[in-house]
Amino acid sequence: MQYTEGQLGRVFVVRIDNGEDMLSSLRTFVVDKEIQAGSIIFLGALMSGRMVTGPEEPVIPPVPHFIMFEGGWEVFGVGTIYPAEGDPHIHFHASVGRSGHALTGCLRENATAYLIVEAVIQEFIGLTARRKFDEKMQIHLPVLGGDEEGIQKTLVETEPEQDKPPVKEEKTPESASELPGGLAEIIRDLTRRPPT
Repeated sequence: MQYTEGQLGRVFVVRIDNGEDMLSSLRTFVVDKEIQAGSIIFLGALMSGRMVTGPEEPVIPPVPHFIMFEGGWEVFGVGTIYPAEGDPHIHFHASVGRSGHALTGCLRENATAYLIVEAVIQEFIGLTARRKFDEKMQIHLPVLGGDEEGIQKTLVETEPEQDKPPVKEEKTPESASELPGGLAEIIRDLTRRPPT
């Protein structure tokens, strides 16, 4: 696990109108506002789009399974923004639904707005983060905490102590009168049996 820490910078609210491509509109906005890192939350409706709904087979590297959808689908989702070679890299994931059917996955290439899509973009500052193509996985992965091997901030998982037996906690029965405030009365009312 890797991590990096920063602060919240600017916050933008963006409206994407009917017929506009949500993905290209948001990419253009991010570049124009020089947002290097951040997140995007969006909701609204899409007339059509292309989505990766997982791999064809669960192998590494994955072969993406693409689904096209059209005809007006409700949408909500998130995106992450990280610096990359050239322009910032935006990774969009969303759920779309229509007439009782739903898809969830990675929006790619196009997502045409139907009526309106609202987006909130939060800029992050002070992060040590970038997105880099991983040869093994064959996808762009976020690299958090540093650029060089060995200086990434990584949380180390600790093994549980196996020499010590688990400590048993003695449970002492609480009487209703020891419960704080009006909680005792609520419990008495809930557990009181109706008269027969």
